[in-house]
This record gives sequence, C-alpha cells and structure tokens, in this order.
Amino acid sequence: MAYKDKAEFFLVYIREAHPTDARPAVDGRAGDPSRGQPDVKQAKSVDERAIAAGRCSKDLKLTLPIIIDDMQGTAEKAYGGWPDRIAVIDIAGRIAYHSGPGPGGFNLPAAERALKAVLANGGKWSPPAPPKDPGEAKP
Repeated sequence: MAYKDKAEFFLVYIREAHPTDARPAVDGRAGDPSRGQPDVKQAKSVDERAIAAGRCSKDLKLTLPIIIDDMQGTAEKAYGGWPDRIAVIDIAGRIAYHSGPGPGGFNLPAAERALKAVLANGGKWSPPAPPKDPGEAKP
C-alpha cells in the first residue's frame, strides 16, 4: 500500500555515523573512502551538515525531503536517531514505532502496522492498553 498521500516522510540528517575524521569514543569507527565509503567529515556547523546532506541526497538519488538536525542534536536525542533508525511519529511528536539500528534492526512490517494505527486514529498515536493482570477482579 502507498502512503505518500496520507503521511509525510522525511530523512532527518543528524551527525555522521562514520565520519572520516571520527573520534571513536564519540562517533564509532571511521569511514574508509578506500573501501568505497563517502569521504565525509563530522560537520562543525549546520551549513556543513546541510552540504553533507545534499551530497548524500544526490549520491543516493533520494527523493525524500531532508530535515537537518541542529548542532546540539535535538532531533537525534528526542527520537534516538543515531546511527540510523526508522521511526513513525504522530502529529503530536509521539513515537509510535522506533526501530533498532539499521539495517538489521529495521522491522518494516512493524513500522507499517504503527503507521496504519496512527493513520486510523486521525494522525494520533494511541498506545495499546496494557494487558490486564490475571489476578484483577472481573467486572
């Protein structure tokens, strides 16, 4: 099923997961251009991050609009985006689905179920009710 007429999809460009100038304790392992990985340094400004995002979009031929995270990592922290994730977020900013690190942690069927639930509820996430305690009195 196509959702592009029912929901908005974005790539949120946060800090680099594998910059070529990586600080291993902060950034993880460095990118390696000799292995075909892009030569991208960790951005020091929003302008540098926007340039890297534009290059990413062009190199990967992306058609998604890109949102650039600020240098404080507000979106990354709010939605646990590092190094890469898939998230379904409702119109109030609540997380209806949050994947593990990709691509191995991506669960597209679960993301689609969450998206369908949000759309069926007018764009709002309504978490399922917790299961009843079996010892709880029945009405």
